[in-house]
Amino acid sequence: MSNDSATNFTEYLKNLSVKARQNLLLSGLAILFFSLVFGGVYLWDNQEPMLLPDTDKKPTTRNITTPGAQVDPREVWMSQSSQQLQEMDDLIRAMKQQITDLESKQDQEPQPGNFFAPLPPPVPEPATQTDAFQTEIPPPQPYLPPPMPEPAVVTAPPPLPGIAVFQMTAASPQNAPNTPPEPPKTYIPSGTFMRSVLLGGMDAPTGGQAQNNPMPALLRVQDNAFLPNRYRAKLRECFVLGSGHGDISSERAHIRLESLSCTLKDGKVVDVPAKGYIVSEDGKAGLRGRLISKQGQIIANALMTGIIAGIGQGLQQSATSFSTSALGTVGTLSGTGNQFRAGMGAGIGRSLDRVSQYYIRLAEQLFPVIEVDAGRVVEVVLTKGIEFEIGDGQEMISLGESRNKLRRMAGRRE
Repeated sequence: MSNDSATNFTEYLKNLSVKARQNLLLSGLAILFFSLVFGGVYLWDNQEPMLLPDTDKKPTTRNITTPGAQVDPREVWMSQSSQQLQEMDDLIRAMKQQITDLESKQDQEPQPGNFFAPLPPPVPEPATQTDAFQTEIPPPQPYLPPPMPEPAVVTAPPPLPGIAVFQMTAASPQNAPNTPPEPPKTYIPSGTFMRSVLLGGMDAPTGGQAQNNPMPALLRVQDNAFLPNRYRAKLRECFVLGSGHGDISSERAHIRLESLSCTLKDGKVVDVPAKGYIVSEDGKAGLRGRLISKQGQIIANALMTGIIAGIGQGLQQSATSFSTSALGTVGTLSGTGNQFRAGMGAGIGRSLDRVSQYYIRLAEQLFPVIEVDAGRVVEVVLTKGIEFEIGDGQEMISLGESRNKLRRMAGRRE
């Protein structure tokens, strides 16, 4: 009978579908799992608790003290005080012993000025002749003092410093060395100004390292320089070299002098450093020019490429379909057309984004310039005096032309 039931159950399992078999297997495993869990819980609850063995011994308390807790602070203070007193007593005894030794040494040393040894005791008087025998007294021996020590050699003191007096006499012309005379020098004081012309134009930079790396400028002096008190310096046709940079706020190019070079009549060349500035036609420091900037065009190009890059990114996102679930948002591309459109949009967006960044970096490197034309007549002003050598017979400074004309007219009338 049991074999028939087993056979029937096997046939029943074979006739079931795959899904029914899986459900049956899962049900059996679930029943087995729950039976094990509940059986374990039942056995755990019925287990007798383990009791600790009862002990009749009562706990005893023991006081444990640290090694230094039983020491009385007063005893510590007394021991330290006694030790300090003993050390002070030893020190006083040692000092007394040193004082005693010093006093004994002073007593043993001979007194200064006692050059002779002490005299011997006096000779006793001769005894009277009471018997037949007469005592003979030896004759006294002369006493000689010990030899005197050799006198110490006294060195003479060094001579005191004094004042040496010398008499200077003029050297004869025959013995004088043949030194060439110094060439005459001319000094141009500060505040001197001269009319000059700008030989070359310049584009003065306004940003970055403009002041550390200025643009050069060359000027030619058109007239004699004006000195204080109506004096003139013959600096006509001299060259002035300067360096300038731009100021974007005032739209001016400021030029500072570097050097002044001239050629004298005898062919001697004078090249000296100079300090000063340039005054334009309107009487203000610096030359007014045109402000030129190329940053606007570059910024416009960066804006255009950025807009096209944004359109490409939008095209990529429009070809992607997004689905939201409990696990998050998932983007999918369905169809060849959407994939092609997304790839084209991604390529356009990334490439134009890099082009936009390039334009932005280029705009940061560019800076405006002040454009100044050549041929402008300006005034050169010296802020520090200059000195240079001239040859014999050269005259660099003279009175003003107006004063010379008045003197000539007065001479003709006489």
